[in-house]
Amino acid sequence: MTEVEKKGIGKAKIGLVICAILVVILAVSNVWSYTNPQNQINALNDDKINLQTQMDTLTSEKNSLQNQVNSLQSQVTNYESQIQSLNSQIATLNSQINSLNAQITSLQNEIDSLNSEYNNYVANHHYTDEEYHACMAEARFSFYYVEPSEQKFGVYNLDDELSGLEWPEPYQAGVFDCSEMTAYLEWYLENEGWNTCIVCGEAPWDGGYHAWLLVETSTDAYMPVESTTIEIVWWENPNFDNYLVYDHEFETIQEAVAYNESEFDWWK
Repeated sequence: MTEVEKKGIGKAKIGLVICAILVVILAVSNVWSYTNPQNQINALNDDKINLQTQMDTLTSEKNSLQNQVNSLQSQVTNYESQIQSLNSQIATLNSQINSLNAQITSLQNEIDSLNSEYNNYVANHHYTDEEYHACMAEARFSFYYVEPSEQKFGVYNLDDELSGLEWPEPYQAGVFDCSEMTAYLEWYLENEGWNTCIVCGEAPWDGGYHAWLLVETSTDAYMPVESTTIEIVWWENPNFDNYLVYDHEFETIQEAVAYNESEFDWWK
């Protein structure tokens, strides 16, 4: 083989090597060109997924915050309603206060007028001791009795009235005994509509001094009531007639207190 031929073959080999290198470069370039955009696409997809997750989280937080806002708005509306109601009540109370103040002023004027009349009357009138004590007793017990709507009658109705009553304090001689009990029970029955008298005298059973009640159960007819036991003395009681015999009779507490205050002052 000639030298020229050897040189031609050498150049051919070099050309093939160069072509092979170019093919490899092109292949690598194509692979890189394909792989790089795909990676970008994958990265973008990951970013998209992350953004979607964030958006879902933000949407959930938004909904939660919106629910809280709605709840707070409902509370505000409720509080505003309560405030309006309270303002209405305050206005009503202020109106009532103004009305009461007007009544107080009116009553104070009446009191001042009565005091003036009283002072004028006292300045122009003079009482005897008896008249003075009578007036004081009347004033002292002016609220003792309440005028009933009607007078009650009937023995068995009276028995029903007394049924179940018990003394708040036990019997104690000289402190809360028959006289105080009688005065107390007289006050109760009078305010319940029964015409009642306090009487005292010899004890109906075996002597000693005693106090009890006579209660009008029909027109001008009275039944005795034993105040210590809060019971009617019935007709079959062997001492019934003795309960109708007594030394003193008092229509009101004023009369009883005037006779002997320490015996009938049950309120002490």
